[in-house]
Amino acid sequence: MQYLFVGAGQAGTQIVDQIFAHDNIDLRAEALAFNSTIQDLERLDNIPQDRWYGVSESDGLVSGTVRGFEERVTGGFGQTPTKADRVMRRNEGEVHRVLDEVYEGLEADPSTLQYAFVFLGFGGGTGCGIAPHLAREIRSYASSEMDIVSVGVLPNTKLVNQGAQMDNDEDNPVEKQIQQCENTVFGLDNLEQEVESIMLVDNQRLALDVAESNEYSDYNRYVADAFLDIVLGAERERTDDALDVQMMDVDLQDLIRYIDGDGFRAGYATLGRGVRQTESLLGYLLPGPFGRQPIQETGLIADSIDKQTIDEFSPSDATSAVAVAQAPGWCWDDKEVSVGSVESELGYYCKNVNAGWAVTKRNLASVTTAFGFDREDIDRIAQIERIAEREGTA
Repeated sequence: MQYLFVGAGQAGTQIVDQIFAHDNIDLRAEALAFNSTIQDLERLDNIPQDRWYGVSESDGLVSGTVRGFEERVTGGFGQTPTKADRVMRRNEGEVHRVLDEVYEGLEADPSTLQYAFVFLGFGGGTGCGIAPHLAREIRSYASSEMDIVSVGVLPNTKLVNQGAQMDNDEDNPVEKQIQQCENTVFGLDNLEQEVESIMLVDNQRLALDVAESNEYSDYNRYVADAFLDIVLGAERERTDDALDVQMMDVDLQDLIRYIDGDGFRAGYATLGRGVRQTESLLGYLLPGPFGRQPIQETGLIADSIDKQTIDEFSPSDATSAVAVAQAPGWCWDDKEVSVGSVESELGYYCKNVNAGWAVTKRNLASVTTAFGFDREDIDRIAQIERIAEREGTA
C-alpha cells in the first residue's frame, strides 16, 4: 500500500468515498473514514464498514465492525471542534491501534506508506477537531519522512458577507456561518503544523458549473476527479514511450515540492480542472480517426484556471503552479495538446511552474492545475479570519 486516504468528519468522508468510486484506486491505496455520526458513515458507498471508525466522547475510536457500534457512536460534537480535539487528545494512542489493524489485515509493512491524504471540512466540529491528530499520529506510526497532504473544505460565508442580520433563533444561518469561520481558523491553525500542504475547497463555489457537458453531478465528484488527476494522474495512467513527443513528467513528489510550506507550517493550494470530450458519438461507434474532435487546448487551460476550488481566486497571487495534462495517445501524436503550452500559460502568473503529462485510455482530454500560495495571500482565508475575529471581539 503506497497511499492512505483518510476522511475526517462528514465532508472529508464524502470526498474520500467519491475518490474510491474510481476503478482500481484501491489497488494501491487504502481508505479510512472517521466520524462521530453513524448516519453519515452509513451514507458511504465505497468505503467498507471495516474501515469505518466512530469517534465517541465516551469510548474513543470505535471500529465499525464492533458489536454495539450504533449505540457507542451516538452523535456529533455540535459544531464544536474543541470537544473533538479533547477526545482525540485522550485517545491518540488509538490511532496506532487502528493502523495496526489495517496493516496486519493487509500483511503490509508500514514503511511502504509513502503518502497520506487527510480530508476534512473546516466548518464543522468533528473534521477540524480530529484531523490534526490523525495526521500527526499517522506520521509517527509510519515515518517522519513521509508526506501528508490535506484537503480541507472552507465554509460558505455569503450571508455574513452580504450583511444579513442575526436573530435569537439558535439555528440562525448567519450565526452558524460565523461559528463555522471560528472553527475554520481553529482547524487551520492546528492542521498547518502537521501536514506539508493544505489544498482548499470552497463551499462558496458550490454553484460552479464544473463541466460544460454536465458530466459531474456534484461538487464532491468534481473535487475527487481534480484531486486524482493532479495528485495521481501522471502515476495512475501508463505513459506510452512510443509517442513522438518531448515532454516532462510530474510525479507526486514533484507536486508536493511545488505546493508545500517552509518546513515550519504547511503551504496552501487550490485545484482546478478543464475537461473536453475527444470523441463524438461517431467516434464511439467506429474505430480509428472517425469522430475525433478538436481539443481547443487553450480552452482547457482557461477552464482549469477559471474553475479553481476557491472563491475570489487570484492566480497572480500564487507562488507556484503545477499541472497535469491527460489525453489519448492520438492527441499527443497530432499535437492537439502540448505540455509546453500549459507551462507557458502558468508562467504568465508565476515563475515557479512545472507541468506533466499522461496518456489516458479514456476519450477525454483534461488539464488539471494546482496553484500554491502562502496563507497570507489567500483572500478567502483573510475574509474568514476577519469574520471570526469580529465575532470574537463583539
